[in-house]
Amino acid sequence: MLTTVAFIIIFSVLVLVHEWGHFAAARKSGMHVEEFGVGLPPQAKKVYKDKKGTIYSLNWIPFGGFVRIFGDNATDEKTLNDKKSFASKSIWQRTMVILAGVTMNFLLAWVLITIGFTFGMRPFLVGQADIDKGIKAGIIETQNAYYVKDVEAGMPLSKTDLKSGDHIVSINGVAISKKIVLKDILKPNLKNEITYIRDKETKKLTVTANNEGKIGMSYYPQDLLNVKKVKYPFYKAPIKAFSEIWRLSVLTVKMIGNVVSSIVSKFTVPEGVAGPVGIYKMTEAFANQGFMALVQFTALLSISLGVINIMPFPALDGGRFLFIIFEAITRRKANAKWETIIHTIGFALLMIFILIITWNDIVKLIT
Repeated sequence: MLTTVAFIIIFSVLVLVHEWGHFAAARKSGMHVEEFGVGLPPQAKKVYKDKKGTIYSLNWIPFGGFVRIFGDNATDEKTLNDKKSFASKSIWQRTMVILAGVTMNFLLAWVLITIGFTFGMRPFLVGQADIDKGIKAGIIETQNAYYVKDVEAGMPLSKTDLKSGDHIVSINGVAISKKIVLKDILKPNLKNEITYIRDKETKKLTVTANNEGKIGMSYYPQDLLNVKKVKYPFYKAPIKAFSEIWRLSVLTVKMIGNVVSSIVSKFTVPEGVAGPVGIYKMTEAFANQGFMALVQFTALLSISLGVINIMPFPALDGGRFLFIIFEAITRRKANAKWETIIHTIGFALLMIFILIITWNDIVKLIT
């Protein structure tokens, strides 16, 4: 239940902040905003209608929200020429509205990361290079361990509490290292003391190895990382946050390129890429780490949402901005009907990509 509530809140905050950016910019530009909805249709209730004619609604699907701007995606001449429609406004005004959503996502991420760096949070570890850098800086401490893959039925360990997913850090007082061979430290027909870690808690057990010195488990070496929190003075935190957003944004662009390339050329989803189902599972993991971990996770998702939306692909904000750039260069608007068709095709392709990634998430969950 906690994971579900956290997932809905995080997802809704990200989308509503994005949509509020469009809403505020449209109002500033003199456009008529027809509706601002919390949740997705079908509509459950019209909560309020303001003096400018904007309807504020609650909708049945409790995820995110939306904004309907008059004249957005319009093709008829009357709407295109209406002074309050999106289509009738200047290039600058339409650009401001289109980019406002992405801007709000980056602003939200900047605020959250600034708060995290001010009060202390773990650094963003995106790849091995970040881990190596953290180790050199003393932010990350490593500990050699054996990751328990499976406990064999009928063998000595099957009678103990040890289970798959535990990390063995020492046996008979000897710390696990890459030079240690398990059979050399286990005592046949004698009691062996095993120290292991489960959910950050250190535990001990005693097991008697058989006459061959075996206890019955499959395992592989794995380094445990103890990641310390990083904290900056309040006047440095905003600058560090900005720098981190830039770094993560560049990495996200590269990741998106790899995803598209892998799906198109190999029909496979790269490791580490998650859709809605995968994000739900990640929310569960971060929720178990505490409130600040959720703040960090929300910031990362906000950056991802901002980067994805600014990509120059039809149906996304970046795709719509591309048409405005075309208009600015050629000094004539693109055909409204053809623009709508292109965005519709783009939306269909996006749905296919999301379905592929979601299916990959489900397969991972099952297996």
